[in-house]
Amino acid sequence: MSTVRYAPWLRRLHWLVAGCVAFALVLIETKGWLPRGSAERRAVQWGHIQFGIAVLLLMGPRLWMRLRSQVPPITPPLPRWQAWLGKLVHLALYLLAWAVPLLGVAMMFASGKPWNLLGLPLPSMATPDPGLAHVLEEIHETAGNVFMWLAMVHAAAALFHHWVRHDDTLLRMLPGRRGGGPAA
Repeated sequence: MSTVRYAPWLRRLHWLVAGCVAFALVLIETKGWLPRGSAERRAVQWGHIQFGIAVLLLMGPRLWMRLRSQVPPITPPLPRWQAWLGKLVHLALYLLAWAVPLLGVAMMFASGKPWNLLGLPLPSMATPDPGLAHVLEEIHETAGNVFMWLAMVHAAAALFHHWVRHDDTLLRMLPGRRGGGPAA
């Protein structure tokens, strides 16, 4: 197996984005269990928005680092169809990591409701458009569900590569010790 890994900052940003996506998902799923109009429901929705904006803000540096970094080769090499499918899934994940939070931001802007980033007020339309906000909410939710399922497929594929195919796909992105060797 190769000992080549992704650059440390790229690995850190990968896991930070993954954590923010997971927290945003858990929070929005929790929201449905809470009574409408309750302070708890509003707090959970606020947290979902904060993690969503964090994903959006982290994707800029993540994309920049990814474009500047070499992709370490997978050892042993993948069949051509798997390499192609992996690139397609990664492209879809990157697109959705941008699109889902942007749709959420557009939805909040169109709704006219007050919202903020860590207490800093964010803009809303002077004349709210509830119809547009509702359409954007539906698209945001659908895209978010596709993102969630695709991220689960991505994680399952990494585990398949590690436990069944016995290659270093997962080891290349795991956090861990310095020096490029596999994480302990």
